[in-house]
Amino acid sequence: MRPTNRIDHFLPVRFKNGSVVKQFSKPCVKCGQMLHARHMHGIARLLDDHLAMAATAHCPACHTQFGVACVIDNEKRVRRVVLPLFLFKLYLRTLAVHPAEAAAHEAALAEVAKQPAPAEAKPAPVDYPRADEVIGRYADKPIPAHIIVDGRTVPFDRIEADGRVNAGEYLLDGCFVYKPAQS
Repeated sequence: MRPTNRIDHFLPVRFKNGSVVKQFSKPCVKCGQMLHARHMHGIARLLDDHLAMAATAHCPACHTQFGVACVIDNEKRVRRVVLPLFLFKLYLRTLAVHPAEAAAHEAALAEVAKQPAPAEAKPAPVDYPRADEVIGRYADKPIPAHIIVDGRTVPFDRIEADGRVNAGEYLLDGCFVYKPAQS
């Protein structure tokens, strides 16, 4: 039988259709505080195009413990399992681990680790001095080749429709990202 672990140990999971479940959370049944996968101990298994999860959640705020038994499909819809938690957990623990499942889990972990850090929140709009040279258009707006920030020329890097930028980058017109050249 497989031992139980923190649920975040089993994540991320990549389905055959390419969608990835990176995190899982559920509100506490008593106080309503949002509990994340690190607050749940149990087992999660990828079964064809479903992620089956059976765990006990421990609320750090009110110290309540409650069961979580659910199945997440490849479109990230969560459905409750009506079996008693101990039976569902026993069922998942007795299933043999296929080498392909273990390899897929390791590959998903490696891919998530390679991804860049999440972008920071959208900064307040600033109108930086712009270059006269235009390198193209986006959403009917001209894209300046560079902007001037604190006397430095910062070249255009990319377009981010949602306006999110990483640390050290500058946003112009809510979608043009400018990034200083690497030294």
